[in-house]
Amino acid sequence: MRRALWRAGFGATEHEARKWAHRGRGDTIDWLLSPNGRKAPLAPGPKPMKLDPVNEYGHDMLWWMDRMVRTTRPLEEKMVLFWHDHFATRDVDTPLMLRQNALFRRRALGTFPALLGDVMQDPAMGTFLNLIGSYKDEPNENFARELMELFTLGEGNGYTETDVREAARALTGYVEGRKVGGVLTSVKFNPENHDGGVKRIFGHKGRFGPHDVLRLVVHHHRHPEFLVRKLWAYFVDEPLDARTRVRLQNIYKNSGYRLKPLVGAILGHPKLYANLGAPTLVKAPVVAVAGMLRATGLGVKTDDWVWVTASMGQRLFSPPSVAGWDWGPAWMSSNGMRARFTAANVALSQHGLQVKDEETPLGLSPKRHLDRALAATGHPWVSPRTRRALLALASGYDHMAGQKWQRQVAADMTQRAMRHLLLSGPDYHLH
Repeated sequence: MRRALWRAGFGATEHEARKWAHRGRGDTIDWLLSPNGRKAPLAPGPKPMKLDPVNEYGHDMLWWMDRMVRTTRPLEEKMVLFWHDHFATRDVDTPLMLRQNALFRRRALGTFPALLGDVMQDPAMGTFLNLIGSYKDEPNENFARELMELFTLGEGNGYTETDVREAARALTGYVEGRKVGGVLTSVKFNPENHDGGVKRIFGHKGRFGPHDVLRLVVHHHRHPEFLVRKLWAYFVDEPLDARTRVRLQNIYKNSGYRLKPLVGAILGHPKLYANLGAPTLVKAPVVAVAGMLRATGLGVKTDDWVWVTASMGQRLFSPPSVAGWDWGPAWMSSNGMRARFTAANVALSQHGLQVKDEETPLGLSPKRHLDRALAATGHPWVSPRTRRALLALASGYDHMAGQKWQRQVAADMTQRAMRHLLLSGPDYHLH
């Protein structure tokens, strides 16, 4: 159950893990795919610090992390992160990025064509990839190229440079729409700026416009495999065999390019639950931190998380390029791992997880010390090897203590060290 709730969300509190373990895999996946619509999207606690995502530096990222921590719809929020990377956008005004974030949440598990259509008319994307202002006399190829290379088909996969150029012609005509308080809130199509001539795309000939281009790329025979492979890699760290791939592609196509049945089939696949005793999928930085704050009940109470997650390699709302982040083992750079160690320092300085002097009871056995540390840190997964090391650590501190004051210091230090290692050691960064 913890595997499912990490892969399809941001981990679980002890209560959530027990509840859904009792309900079973089928009910859990059903809930993840279709959470109770009457329930508030965010749980009432832990309340975050006061946030102003539009005007305060870094508060946009903290605002989103708070949603990850308190969401009652974890799969929806995990898919928002997926689309944020898939349609990576940067270097545009914060209000536009927040509007795009809401778009991804609204379309997270709907149909891919509807999502793609909204992205094409999104002010943030239109500004970033120069779709806004691409006119018939001088079509800009940026959006057309990334539409094929990154959003629907894959680099060099079933399209030519001519297809890109012709699609760029078909995509001309978008201009700035309404502005509120000087902020662009919509994009509109101006037929006078559109190239209405005949184009040839993927061997099809016609007077194609923007929505025709989207239809052509989605119905391209290479598109289903591209999206299936990317979603599979997001949730599962086992190889995608040909039989499973074809089945998932058929689920996607036969459902009318709906995302929910495809993601549901991936979440229910046995390979997602392989190697429960030796996980290998690396947690993305924001997933690791949000999951830690969710499981421990700390919440977003400090803006330190802005620079900490950036140091770990992931600054929300600012992906490194239009290609998004490199995932998996790429997160495990030497500097990134050092920053993950720092993240545990920040967490352990927070009220609720901090161990104060003379707070730890004396006379705890190594096992009871570990149980206490596990409860405080939200019961993260611990391998047998790490468990033995932590028990040996507790024994070592105890053997060094002589007088009563030394025993108290040793007890407090045992708890601090155990909690830190549970949140910074190798086990915590895999799921």
